[in-house]
Amino acid sequence: MPMMMMMMIGKKGEKSMTAVAIKHKLTNKQEEVVNYEGEELLLKGIAGSGKTTVLLRRARKMIEKDPFVRIGLFTYNKTLSQYAKKIAEQIGPNNLFVYTFHGWAYGALRDAMNRSRLIVTSTRDQKEYLKNAMAIIRKESKHRFVTEEKFSEFLGEEISWIKGKGIKNLIEYQTVSRVGRGSSIRVTKRDRKIIYGIFEEYERVKRNARKIDYDDFALTLLENKEKIKDTFKFDQVMIDEGQDLQQVQLMLLRSIAKKGFVVAADKGQKIYKTSFSWKEIGINILGGRTKILQNSFRSTKQIIQMAHSLQLHDSIVKDEEYVATILPEYTGPVPDVFQCDSKEKQDTAIVTTIKNFLQENPDKTIGVLSRGWKSINRLYYALQAESIPHEFIKKEQGDVHTPGVKLTTFHSAKGLEFDYVIILDLFEDNGDKELQDEEYMEVERRLLYVSITRAKTYLQLYYYDQPSSLLKEIDSDLYIKHKI
Repeated sequence: MPMMMMMMIGKKGEKSMTAVAIKHKLTNKQEEVVNYEGEELLLKGIAGSGKTTVLLRRARKMIEKDPFVRIGLFTYNKTLSQYAKKIAEQIGPNNLFVYTFHGWAYGALRDAMNRSRLIVTSTRDQKEYLKNAMAIIRKESKHRFVTEEKFSEFLGEEISWIKGKGIKNLIEYQTVSRVGRGSSIRVTKRDRKIIYGIFEEYERVKRNARKIDYDDFALTLLENKEKIKDTFKFDQVMIDEGQDLQQVQLMLLRSIAKKGFVVAADKGQKIYKTSFSWKEIGINILGGRTKILQNSFRSTKQIIQMAHSLQLHDSIVKDEEYVATILPEYTGPVPDVFQCDSKEKQDTAIVTTIKNFLQENPDKTIGVLSRGWKSINRLYYALQAESIPHEFIKKEQGDVHTPGVKLTTFHSAKGLEFDYVIILDLFEDNGDKELQDEEYMEVERRLLYVSITRAKTYLQLYYYDQPSSLLKEIDSDLYIKHKI
């Protein structure tokens, strides 16, 4: 297809897709959220239930009522932020401001601390500082956490969790509940003393390097909230995918909301190791302040059945915050699973499928998803070789509103949607078996669940060699298997 024709379709598609998000008819449950007039609201909804759309419609209604209102919409990641910004431009570019948490917090913190810039640690920095901290504690203790390298990843996550909970001293850490922490490593009171010692040394090393972690943004701002200027505050604060924000991040965002505060969340899509109760955030969810959306309007019955079959293996279904799925009435094709003899045959089959999709439906979006960028980059070269137009959906890069092929990862696809979804490389990676405890598998399962539920109409899953254990968890009656 000529590039000029693709551009024309893109512009038309962008306008129509964003218009649909703003204008389509809402259900009674969704209308309740849009029209709710209380100061605080928790919106719980399954994948595809319209949480983002409802927040945007609520924002539009507020702007129509008060043309001077300032609304801050905080999204989970940069790709979702870009998606929401496109729609926000049509709702109220002078009223509705879309951010990721860290995107907003960087500016607010720099201003509050009167700094020209902040030097943020890299992953490499963090590993080095943690290694140094463990070495210092090892001089006085032979505890397994400082003598065994395998605990490094856990300790790094625990430091992030300590900051995310806003814990300020050893006594608080020794008494705080770790329910929901999601770690398979048992931690005793004595262990906590060692861990907190490592944490303090890590902080000392980091301070000496004159650097700051992204995890420090929220707590530092919360401790200096009187210095946050009005230009960084909003009349209304709305949060999408709130289950993956840290406790202190949510507490901070609650503090900058002058009039109203709304959190949309789905614990079934929780992919980060955060733990908090809504009471700890400081919001009251009782007395009608919680609204629940159980219906999926994105995907067909067949796709939701498949996703639900996988989710039944997740411990989240026993959580009181879990929202059960009501299957959609509208139907579509049964998802396909392709067993390929090799990686090369898999990639060739995917490229052929994409060609057919583009020829038959040039106005549709095709999301090509994988767990990591390595697989996506490999397929990128295969598409390049066939001169198939495509774009990456990565941070601020790419536009999910326009038709065509979109390449992205499970993480970056969260909150987005595509007409067709192709998921590749769902093979069993035996090399990482030692690291794959139940905690690890819970996160991987939710990532696959999120990715399956990005598909609106049609879904294909591919693997070569042996299928992943997660693919085996899905009821085989809910898909058609093919061999290539």
